[in-house]
Amino acid sequence: MKTGKNYESLYRRNQKTGRVIIDINLGDYLEFFHEWDNAAFRKRDIHPELVQFLDLCSEEIPLRNKLEIVFTIGTNKSPEKEEMIRTSYRNYYNSVKRLETRKTKRIIKISAILLSIALTLLTAYGLLVDFRESNIISKVLLESLLIGGWVFTWEAVHMLFLDIIEPFRRRREIKRFLEAELTFKYL
Repeated sequence: MKTGKNYESLYRRNQKTGRVIIDINLGDYLEFFHEWDNAAFRKRDIHPELVQFLDLCSEEIPLRNKLEIVFTIGTNKSPEKEEMIRTSYRNYYNSVKRLETRKTKRIIKISAILLSIALTLLTAYGLLVDFRESNIISKVLLESLLIGGWVFTWEAVHMLFLDIIEPFRRRREIKRFLEAELTFKYL
């Protein structure tokens, strides 16, 4: 998605650090967390709508820009709860990073399997192409080996060079979220 300079009209910039600021207004610390998550407070998940909002903001801001996330809280300051939010935030994005790494490894593994199948089919075709018995079954078998080999080759190349682009981009976004500076303001 081309963003151009449109994001600069939507987001402030920290003049000291140059980071693009994403403002989030929370009436209470608990609004950061998923309301259905019954885990202990320090292990709770981020609210899914907040994650979705952060992802939308990230798509609008070019990846080369670093982020600062400013939480404006409508209650009294609590350093313990601020630290719980920071911990939960980091835990969430570290787990998402692990999932994306697994997805990338899975794509590479499947591509290697497809490529080995393709090489096997094409090698079999190369060995059997000089087979002199020329009936319809042997011709269909040879053509099947050739077509199958090229189809598996294409799928392996497609996964390795096209499907892997999105997980790589997502990992860069997640890295940017992990490097984001979290600050708190109070009303």
